[in-house]
Amino acid sequence: MRHVRDDLRDGWTLARAELRAQFRQIRSDRRRLLAVLFGIVGFGLFLAVSFLPGAIAFGSEFESDVPLGTAGMALSAVTVAIAYFGAANGFGRSQIGTVEPLARTSIPPRAVSIGRLVAQTVQSIWLVVPIGALLFAGVAIGGGPVVAGVVLVAVLPLAVVGLVIGRIVGGTARYVNERLQVSLWVKAVLLLGLMGAIFLGTQVLLSSRYETGSQFAVGPIIPGTPLQSYAAVVFAPFGTAPGPLGIAVTGLVLAAIPAGVLGAIRLETYMLVADLGNDSSTAGQVEESYGVPRLFEATTSARVAWRYLVRTRRDPRMLAHLTPLLFGAFGMAGSAFQDPGILLTVGPGAAVVAGAVLAGGAYCLNPMGDDRDQLPLLLTSSPSVDVMLRGRMLAGIAFGLAVAIGVGTPLALVEHGPGYVLGQSVLAVVLTTASAGIAVGLGAIAPKFERREYMNVERAHPSQWALLGFLFGGMIVGAIGFLLLWLTLSGEHVLAVAFGWLLYVTILGVASWGGYRYAVSRFDAFTLDDM
Repeated sequence: MRHVRDDLRDGWTLARAELRAQFRQIRSDRRRLLAVLFGIVGFGLFLAVSFLPGAIAFGSEFESDVPLGTAGMALSAVTVAIAYFGAANGFGRSQIGTVEPLARTSIPPRAVSIGRLVAQTVQSIWLVVPIGALLFAGVAIGGGPVVAGVVLVAVLPLAVVGLVIGRIVGGTARYVNERLQVSLWVKAVLLLGLMGAIFLGTQVLLSSRYETGSQFAVGPIIPGTPLQSYAAVVFAPFGTAPGPLGIAVTGLVLAAIPAGVLGAIRLETYMLVADLGNDSSTAGQVEESYGVPRLFEATTSARVAWRYLVRTRRDPRMLAHLTPLLFGAFGMAGSAFQDPGILLTVGPGAAVVAGAVLAGGAYCLNPMGDDRDQLPLLLTSSPSVDVMLRGRMLAGIAFGLAVAIGVGTPLALVEHGPGYVLGQSVLAVVLTTASAGIAVGLGAIAPKFERREYMNVERAHPSQWALLGFLFGGMIVGAIGFLLLWLTLSGEHVLAVAFGWLLYVTILGVASWGGYRYAVSRFDAFTLDDM
């Protein structure tokens, strides 16, 4: 028992030190602090306000009858959402700051696992807390503080269970990923397939639940389903009748909390002792050499671009920072799964926008930070970094055009005429080219040189806020371009449309060229002390 207390104390000390270091790092970096505040105020509150009317309506339903059907759906959604955070943490590989070897050897492995579990959990739910607080406030507005308190009591056990179960699932996936002796591309395809299957399955399940009623008129999903029965137990003070199934589910949920925590700690400790994530599985592998195709032999920048594409072919983890873009792709896939016709109507435009975002997001949002190991040689042997920057831009453009033209054009040929297909193809070239220049300028504003772990990949990832802002901005710019294309093909307001195109292309050109020139001037002024 004394060893358990010592491990808890040491783990808490490690977690507290990690959280303090994280807080100090954010506070010392003004840009990072502004990004965090923007994330809370912008993204977090936007989501909360979007669901606030639903929370108020849910609370008001308690005045007439306890909405067990809606409660079951809400509890399911909360459990799945929290499980996602847990799985992301379990799949990720925390490096315990810059002193991981010391931390591993100065305290027992179980204490390290406890500290890691606590620190990562707190770091991952910092955005969930304000959103949840606002939603519970909405429930209190609709049904009163007592209803909000009981709802909180119902949510907390399921949230903890979802967190630890997700952590175990994510940790198991990381273990399989490290031990699976296949190529990185096979691992990537398997991971994407698994994520897509989970997302599509959730979409189909939710659509089948809601297709017969409005958002707040959901009857019991299936009479006697586990979470509805659990809700009947928790909401017993409001007149619901708990059944044997509800009592059993409540007992299982409460018992799963300590069992899940112990299981997560044991799994984390096992992987810690096994020293997973040291890249030993890829050591000694020799990749085949690739000659430079004639298309990329024209200039030095083109040859640099080809080498970046070859590096991506050898190690797809270079694109790990693009993971948030998958959720947009999964959303499109979910809509297409329910209505295949959307592939021919929205699909071509979506492919063009996706290609434009990939053109800038793949290699340009952190152009120098990604090559930190080569920077001393580059800064001391080359008069300018313009060749490398242009190489990254060309690599991104080639990657983006493969999606925008390679996917968007065949889809457009099925549904649209030659004029639209030609216009869409020209727009794809314009957007991907402009995207690369704009992205490299954004990457020069706040380059990231420190290595950090994201999606089980440790490297100098670009800022996720910059990536998300670039994604949403690209969607807006792409939508404007397709609006101008539609107006052009309609043949109406010719002068106004021509002026719109002139203004549109001019703004994109100035932004792209300005971003590139700013990046060149900023990085040419760099010294080794700036890294």
